[in-house]
Amino acid sequence: MQRIIRVISINLGLIIGALVVAEIVFGNWIFGPNYSVLNVPRNETRYFDVSEFIKPDKVVVYTRDQYGLRGDYGSNPANIDILVIGGSTTNERFLDDRETWVAQLQEQFKAAGDDLVVTNAAIDGQSTRGHIKAFDLWLSKIPKLKPKYVIGYLGINDVVVGTGVNKFDEMQSPDVSRRMRQYIMNHSVFYTQFRRIRGSLVARRTRLMHGANAQITGVWMPVSEWTNPENLRSNISQKLDDYERRLQVLSSRIKRLGAEPIYVTQRRGDYRFVNGELETLVQENQVTDEFVPSDKNLVQMSLFNEVTLAFCRERKLYCIDLAENIDLNSRDFYDAVHTLPSGSTKISNYIFTHFRRYLKQDGTG
Repeated sequence: MQRIIRVISINLGLIIGALVVAEIVFGNWIFGPNYSVLNVPRNETRYFDVSEFIKPDKVVVYTRDQYGLRGDYGSNPANIDILVIGGSTTNERFLDDRETWVAQLQEQFKAAGDDLVVTNAAIDGQSTRGHIKAFDLWLSKIPKLKPKYVIGYLGINDVVVGTGVNKFDEMQSPDVSRRMRQYIMNHSVFYTQFRRIRGSLVARRTRLMHGANAQITGVWMPVSEWTNPENLRSNISQKLDDYERRLQVLSSRIKRLGAEPIYVTQRRGDYRFVNGELETLVQENQVTDEFVPSDKNLVQMSLFNEVTLAFCRERKLYCIDLAENIDLNSRDFYDAVHTLPSGSTKISNYIFTHFRRYLKQDGTG
């Protein structure tokens, strides 16, 4: 019996030792990028059932690679020519890897014969404050990442930036236990494989989304409360000034990486004109006798877009005013800001057309 126990103990020790060596060699404890407690999705393949708000029985594939990037660039960051940053409207978690506007932009360059590789570095919930930290804490750690251009799809999340801690902008959870879990996730190869397997098995039978399709479940109501743009500009002047300062800092971070910043304005999907009358999309539980439909969100978004465009003019940067000119309507969205595949196609087409024209003018395309 003692001999059997001894043999089992030795073998068990050898197995544990082999696992420890494998964890050290193939994990990120010593080798590889040190992501510490950053909550950047990495080594992730997930399947989302989007039947309720995109298409019946549709399951999409969402992947992020070892560096936390989304896209096909041959696994070598040195191949990336155009890096795209933004929030959930750029990450597009609930669109398939092939359907996001960033992925479609890549395909359009390929079809046009332009040898430009486009990759998605967006993080849900991030504003320009988070993008700045992303360059400081994350993107600067990706080996050989030297894009020629960085496209920023900006504005939506900056409208709601407050003074509190935003885990997406801070790039780490304010909760200590969650940070400890994230540290293990960022370093352990076995935990990474466990999450991959669990994601494949669980997410297929789970419907995860931003919410139900607001275009279906919501109510369109005529706007009856109008916002004076100048009064609102005065009321949020500090927020607008802070946004402009963040654009300056973000531009410096992008240039430090050796890239040229290109900013794109954003449009909301919860406003539309019907027979010359402005309507706004309202959730049914908001419709009460006291509720007054307002255009405030629309006006506020336009003010932030104005700051973006003015910043580009003053610094002689190239901006794409997508919000003002694109043929993007409410039927291209599934909620107030997130687009369906049809909307993402329009965004891709618009950015491709204008950006390629810029490349030709610049003599690089």
